[in-house]
Amino acid sequence: MKSGPGILAWLMVLSLALSGVKTSAAGPLVWDAVEKSQTAKAGDLVARFVFTATNISSAEVTVDEVKPGCGCTVARLPSHPWRLAPGASSSMELAVDLRGVSGTLSRGIAVTVGTSTENLGINVVFPAGITNTRGNDLDTRLWNQEVSRADHQAVFKDTCVRCHLVPAFGKLGERLYRISCGICHEAKDRAPMVPDLQHPEKARDAAEWRKWISEGKEGTLMPGFAAREGGPLDVAQIESLVNFLQVKFPGPGGTNVPPAVTPKPPGAH
Repeated sequence: MKSGPGILAWLMVLSLALSGVKTSAAGPLVWDAVEKSQTAKAGDLVARFVFTATNISSAEVTVDEVKPGCGCTVARLPSHPWRLAPGASSSMELAVDLRGVSGTLSRGIAVTVGTSTENLGINVVFPAGITNTRGNDLDTRLWNQEVSRADHQAVFKDTCVRCHLVPAFGKLGERLYRISCGICHEAKDRAPMVPDLQHPEKARDAAEWRKWISEGKEGTLMPGFAAREGGPLDVAQIESLVNFLQVKFPGPGGTNVPPAVTPKPPGAH
């Protein structure tokens, strides 16, 4: 008898079923569970859930969309796009905002693959007498970091547009840096995962600065600022930042690089 990815996948499904775990195989993916619950503790800011999918079909599967039921839940996928080979398994992580929550919080997550949609569920229970009343500025900042981990372009979407996208329009060089970069890199309470540009570990050339500014860094909070990535900056603005950063932050033992001519934005005189 031949053993292939499809057979192995179905054996996994059978094993989960026999163990009493509630699974689902409405489409080409089978999940380790369709609903998960956990109990929160006083002061919890975030609840995390991990759902694992297995491709039980004989063809590669691409997850077209993972859509949480509200903005209090964000999904962090293993890759973009999320593809699974026949018989392969991989997991996504869900983070749930618990600020101000009490009682029981239940949310749904719709996962779409082609014409098939699987609805997953999560529940967070706060025991009697426990109320999460946190909601200060620091907690808000920590939650925004969770959102950015799931989508590092999130700072250019929804309510974040007002602070992170609009102010960059028409700015160049140092002024653009202060508005778009310094807000995080030179913040008084700079997050520990945000690099301190004032004390770089090594010198960076123009190509490195250009790549990081344009594309960001996947798996970090650094978004891609180029317009093609969904950011606010055009080519002239990016080059003006590259010139400024080479002079401002040359690196340990580095030599200041004379700035190139700062390009003017379209329509400027």
